[in-house]
Amino acid sequence: MLDILKKPLSRIALAVAGVSLLTCAMGNGVAKAEGPTFQDVASQVFGQAVGPDNDGTLYVFGLTAKYTKPEYVDGRGPYKSFLKFLPSIRWYDPEHYWTNGSQNEGVFKNEECVLCHTVQTPTIVKDWKKSAHGNLEMRRGLGVKGKDGKPVEGTVGCDVCHGNDHQKLFMPTYKNCGECHPRETSEHRSGGLGSHTHAYTVNVLEFSWHVGKPAEEVAGCAECHAIVENRCDGCHTRHVFSPAEARKPTACRFCHMGIDHDEWAMYNTSIHGCLYEAESATMDWSKPSKKGNYRVPTCAYCHMQDGNHNPQQFGTIYSDMGMFQVDRGAPKHKAKRDAWIKKCQDCHSPRFAADKLKEMDAGVNLSFTKWREAAAVIVGCFLDGVVDPMPEGSPPDWYGHYTFSLLPGGDPRFYATSNLERLGLEMICYLTGNVYKAYAHMSMYNQTYGNGSAFEQDRKLVEIKTEAAKLRRFAAIEKKIGLEHKSEGFWQHGEYLDLLPGWIRKPGDVDVEWFKRTDIPHRANADAGVAPHGH
Repeated sequence: MLDILKKPLSRIALAVAGVSLLTCAMGNGVAKAEGPTFQDVASQVFGQAVGPDNDGTLYVFGLTAKYTKPEYVDGRGPYKSFLKFLPSIRWYDPEHYWTNGSQNEGVFKNEECVLCHTVQTPTIVKDWKKSAHGNLEMRRGLGVKGKDGKPVEGTVGCDVCHGNDHQKLFMPTYKNCGECHPRETSEHRSGGLGSHTHAYTVNVLEFSWHVGKPAEEVAGCAECHAIVENRCDGCHTRHVFSPAEARKPTACRFCHMGIDHDEWAMYNTSIHGCLYEAESATMDWSKPSKKGNYRVPTCAYCHMQDGNHNPQQFGTIYSDMGMFQVDRGAPKHKAKRDAWIKKCQDCHSPRFAADKLKEMDAGVNLSFTKWREAAAVIVGCFLDGVVDPMPEGSPPDWYGHYTFSLLPGGDPRFYATSNLERLGLEMICYLTGNVYKAYAHMSMYNQTYGNGSAFEQDRKLVEIKTEAAKLRRFAAIEKKIGLEHKSEGFWQHGEYLDLLPGWIRKPGDVDVEWFKRTDIPHRANADAGVAPHGH
């Protein structure tokens, strides 16, 4: 890799000249670079041929590789004409994408399935035998009854959930589970916007943070959202399907963690989370999530009270991960507030619970004063035309529009946008939203110092003002010397930027019939007449 140091200076000089020419070609408003690619220039520097990135070659720093698109499957929803998924989506949205890959033929009985899979997939069989599906003694102890109300003697075998014809095997969804678990399924399907019920069909198929990016880098978003909506084993994993497992906070951690929705960190650093860590090994998780059964409140204990499978039922109001401001202690939300105080009374006095919830209200409301202060600075720079790049100098958002992220119709994005807008979105999404979650879970440290805290908001506000001050100083200097600045071409085009859907889709490239559906709460039709946010 260090052979470059042995190359003649003439070759290095030629390569540097090539880089300079390439940089100039991409600058100041040129639509797209022409001539040698960056890989061509890098090839001269490193003496390595340009080639596809999927041929197994070890490319030095990856600089001479050319991107090769993976295999895609067509998306669903209103933007299906340009939305793509990776084939792995078949495991998370099996109703629409499952394809049977079995090489075997024949129709088999359950005992034959078990015999073969004891060799092929032994852990699956062991799990199934421990579950209430496969353990007859456990089923009798639980008093499992069929639709006719009579005790069920047989097991729930492989054929019930997957079929018995190896050429027609299927992957079960909540619809299959609902045949035996109608109450739980009905509750799971009763949520509104922001719930598990619509985590995929609405918050992936209609939402910018998935639709606006290449499928390769947001596959995890789609899969996490899809499994919690479409399948039941995201919370009580196959093939044990244990209610006890789903009652533990670790079942929720898989999805409810990370920089933009860090409920796990907030719970884990609270006194409740510390007690859970200290005592979880000795707690009887087989008990229902009811008053008096647990010393330590968990996610399910508070949000799935009495085993209700619609966690949203106990929330006050959906606020887009805490990015929208609402005073949850206001009189209009009194019934919900009283219900939470009553739940806290399992362990606390009502006055203590009321005081802590008022503390949350005050902290959240204060956090939004910082955000509005930051937003005023950001929008002011846009209105004065000093943001770099302005919307028309960036790639079009996935709507196909040139919009400013903080104005109505704008697409909030962390990529392909100005640094000022990115800092603003980090503040509202990564910090302000998590301030609320820290207070809601009584994470005293994270309310002030830690992840998504008040003090981190302070730092972000300083960063935003510093960036705005630089932009204004540059604009003042340019005006004084008579320089008309144009955004660099690299803001609009590049090997990655040219893959973004904004360049691919066209106005009207939307299935308007989708938005006529009344069985789901919709986001917004991205083609609903938004004017470009030019200056």
